Order: sequence, then C-alpha cells, then structure tokens
Amino acid sequence: MQFDKYRGKGIKLKDKNYKFKCIKCGYETEEELTFCPKCKGLMQIVYTDFKWSIDSNTPSIWRYKSMLPETQKIVTLNEGLTPIKRINGILSKLETNNPTGVYTDRASSLLLSVFNNKTIETSYEEDFTISLSHYAKKAGIKLKVKVVPDQADPQDLIVINKLGSEISFSEKNYKYGLVYENPYTIEGLKTISYEIYETKPKADKIYVPAQSGILVYAIAKGFQELKELRNDFKDYEIIAVKLRHTDLPEILKYSKYKIKISEVSSKEALESIIELSKKGLNLKPLASVAYSMAKIEGDGIAIITGKRRFYLSETVKITKLRRDIMNLFSDNRKRTAYEIWNDLGKYSLKGIYKSLVMMVNNGELCEDFMLRGQRKIKVYWKCND
Repeated sequence: MQFDKYRGKGIKLKDKNYKFKCIKCGYETEEELTFCPKCKGLMQIVYTDFKWSIDSNTPSIWRYKSMLPETQKIVTLNEGLTPIKRINGILSKLETNNPTGVYTDRASSLLLSVFNNKTIETSYEEDFTISLSHYAKKAGIKLKVKVVPDQADPQDLIVINKLGSEISFSEKNYKYGLVYENPYTIEGLKTISYEIYETKPKADKIYVPAQSGILVYAIAKGFQELKELRNDFKDYEIIAVKLRHTDLPEILKYSKYKIKISEVSSKEALESIIELSKKGLNLKPLASVAYSMAKIEGDGIAIITGKRRFYLSETVKITKLRRDIMNLFSDNRKRTAYEIWNDLGKYSLKGIYKSLVMMVNNGELCEDFMLRGQRKIKVYWKCND
C-alpha cells in the first residue's frame, strides 16, 4: 500500500524524527512503506530523536504522544489505559476494556489520526475492520470495505454498515488498501508496553496471544524502547503463545527481539474460555491462550485480547430504568455507572451497564473517559439536543 494515497497534504517525512526500517533485512528509508521493496518484509518505524514523556492528564494512548508518530489531528475514543486485574489469581491486562472491546482500537486510533483523506479503502479483517469502522465514523472518514462473502461474520457486516462504512463484495481473497499489518499498527499496539511500565506490576513474564505476531512484536518493540530510554526499566520475558499445531507467525521467524515461543492445546484453551466466561469474558480460543500459559507457568501477566461486539440497537424499549436514568441526569452532572447505580439505589449494576450501552448507542447519553488520580474512569451525561 502507498501511504501517500491516504496522507493527503500532510507533514513531510523529512520533518519527522523517524525512518522506516525493514524488520527482516534491515533496509532503511525515509519513504513511508508497508513492505520492504527488497525482501517484502514488514517495515517498522525507528526513531532518530526519542524522549520519554507522559501527558498524565490524557486518559488514552495519546498520553504517550511524544513517543508516537507525529500527526496533525488526534482521532480517539479514549482507547488504552486498560486495567491489570487478577482473574483467578492470574494477572491479566484486559484489552476487552477498549472502546470496541479489542486491542486493535489502539491501532485504529493512530491510523486514522495519521491519514488525512476523506475516504479510506480496506479489506475485511475480523476485529480490525469493526474497530476501524468506529474510528472512521468518529473522524468523519468514509471507509470502503472489500469483503469475501464466505469469510465474513454477517453480524459484523451489519454493524459496519450501520456505522456508515460502504461494503462491496469480491471473490478475490487478497489484502486491499489499508491493512492491519503496517508500521503504524505496531506503533499503536506498543503502548501496551508503556502502560505496563507505568503500572509496574509484580511480574517477570508477559504472555501474549500470537496470531499474526504483530501484537507480541509491538509489545517487544515498546519494551526495547523503554530499555534504551529508562534507567529504572525492569526487563520482562516476553512469551508468544499460540495454539498447538498452528503455524508460527512469519514476523516471529525473523524478529530481532528476544521472544520465547510457547504453545497450549485446544483443550487447555477451551478450558480457559469456560473459566473466563464465568468472569464475564466472552473470548475466542486464541484470546485465551495467554491466560492458559500464565496458569501453567505463573509469575506473569496475560494479555487478554477479547471478543466483545457492539451491535447497535434499532430501538430501545422505554423502561422504568431508562426513564429513571434520564431523570437522574436532569441536573446535567457527569456520573460513572457505579454512581448512577448508587444514586438510583434499586437496580442491579449489570442492568445499569446494559441500559447505558443502549442509551449511548441511541444518542440519548454521551460518554467519555477522565482521570481520577491515577485511575481512568468512564463517565456519562445527557447529550445536548
């Protein structure tokens, strides 16, 4: 893909503090490229001037703006700053807490902040396209999605269409336009490493699901940057976890970063899915493998990538709960879900959350993130008419 197709009249690369370098053969250039012109390896961004700086008042990946590619705008749904919690004794970083429920929100935010065009073309990729559609709507960008009919989840296509993206079908199975595998995706995903460094949990290992390998590579890149920048950086053993009998992702075959490869059986993955479902996490087998390996080895953080979907409701049934919530917001205060539950005093917290999702999707309530101390919280308020 030629990035300048989406750049428009943006910042010239010569004014930037980074270059593009092939992960496989080391070829360097100032030209924005997805893949190396020599060996076809994936390119990554390397910085020539790089300093650690955090905007502590920003509750998203953009708190690390100085360590990300320069942009003329920021398109954000307040992705990132996902919590690390113990689930059945296992430290777990819950990427399910991102705005659309998947870690690719980090990539979508950066990608649509970098590119300036009013229209962007892409091919359907599970999770990534859903995420990209939400961010495209936020940015006012028209997303054109090519879909191979027998490879798409019909429910995904309904959501993508409702978000304003344009769908067309193709029998050809090939990557088209803006794809998940690109240098800016790596930059967005590496912010997971920065958050772990900020939090400083007591752990020695990071367990990461390995499908394409981009996520674990990005986390390794983030830690390497921290190692070069911070004297107090504590090194972690990074473990890419895959399902047994599946192929090793291509990027991990020639990665220069130290990444250990481990695998779990389908049985172990399914057992973890059942275990995690009891905690309210609806996962795919691959999303559970990091948790499975963390249970086996211990002393580490499992990256939980998740599979949470937003299906926009056509109508919301008027209920007493919904009326009570709207009446509560007549004072124009912003509240968390917990504060709403506490103020009403007669509904379940689960019911409050379910109603809030529907009301936000229907434009009755607005939501955003803010910081209270070091904690990222979501608040709601009545949207202006």
